[in-house]
Amino acid sequence: GMAVSTVAVTADVLQVCMAHALSTEKEEIMGLLLGDVIDSTPPGSLTARIWSVSLHRREQAARSDDRVEISPEQLAAASDEAERMSAEMGLTTRVVGWYHSHPHLAVVPSHVDVNTQAMYQQLDSAFVGLIFSCFNSGLVVPGVPTGTQALLQDGLSHGFDGLMVSMGKTEGVGRVQVTAFQSSGYASDGTPVAPPPPQ
Repeated sequence: GMAVSTVAVTADVLQVCMAHALSTEKEEIMGLLLGDVIDSTPPGSLTARIWSVSLHRREQAARSDDRVEISPEQLAAASDEAERMSAEMGLTTRVVGWYHSHPHLAVVPSHVDVNTQAMYQQLDSAFVGLIFSCFNSGLVVPGVPTGTQALLQDGLSHGFDGLMVSMGKTEGVGRVQVTAFQSSGYASDGTPVAPPPPQ
């Protein structure tokens, strides 16, 4: 499949994701991203446009591991939500990605994240991942200024007055850093390979 080069996120979605990420520093939160994927420039690349989120309320089970996982039930609920939105907006909406937080961790995808992402990409090669890194004043990606405002885009179709994140790049939004990533394929031993770290 073609590669996603950019993720366009509305301001509303950005606000919801950031509030969700900042709601707890004790564990990772996650959810699904709803929107569509359109042809982009350069030719052969795609832009994922995200205009809604399906929040995941974590079961309060005692969990020793810090894995974030999407349950089949959550995926089904998000798909139903997307169908409802499609009907209401007259704009085809589907599940196009997932997001999760990295409290006290840098914004770079972990091995687990890349494995999870690779699994989704087997089902949908254009599926994207967003990571919201928070509560991490001491843990930042070198060369990425903290506390910078994200580039707010004006005049994008369907009100994308939110954030444009290029794959593998990092944007700072107040106290939160955001990155978009995909798994870039597999090593010869069959393990998923992470994309290069943010520049």
